[in-house]
Amino acid sequence: MNTTPRTVLSIAVLGTGLVLAGCSSDSDGDTATTASPAAEPATTSAETSEPAAPETATTDPAESTDDGALMDGTQPVDIQSYAGTYVAPTVEGGVALVPDPAANEVPAQWVVTPLPSGGTGYQIVTVAETDGEPSCLAVAMDADPSLASCDEQDPDQVFVVSPLDSPEQVALTTAAGYLGVDTESGNLAVYDTGDQLSSTFTLVPQG
Repeated sequence: MNTTPRTVLSIAVLGTGLVLAGCSSDSDGDTATTASPAAEPATTSAETSEPAAPETATTDPAESTDDGALMDGTQPVDIQSYAGTYVAPTVEGGVALVPDPAANEVPAQWVVTPLPSGGTGYQIVTVAETDGEPSCLAVAMDADPSLASCDEQDPDQVFVVSPLDSPEQVALTTAAGYLGVDTESGNLAVYDTGDQLSSTFTLVPQG
């Protein structure tokens, strides 16, 4: 095919236009791809800072009882066994487990009292008095728990009161062993160790 100079010139001009158009597109594309990203919105201090806790916020329970307050000799308590019964003095001067301390013939509350001399240990003292004097819980070797005239020199009356995992729960021990509940008879008993659940008591604050 014969190509005239005019035709060649037209093709050349057309080609030049296509090249320029292509450059223009590439330039636009480069601009689009290389343009700096939009600046991130400024972050205010309110967005980055944790909100301040209210001054009245607390991690403590709303209502709680410190076991120490139940063992300072001022707070009467019911002593509840793991079975839901309560340690109570009897009119005969003994000790029994009763289902309802409020229905007991004599006041069933106790006061867990540090030894008057300041030594280690506690006496568990009745709120009920005989001839104007309270009595103390005594746990002797090979004998049933009983009441006796309070005497801090008597090792049967000196208890170690050991707080357990749950609030207000304690183990009560003397030199004779661990106070607990006989699971067969439902009466108070003394064990060599505190491994059994029946050696768990709860101090229930009164007053």
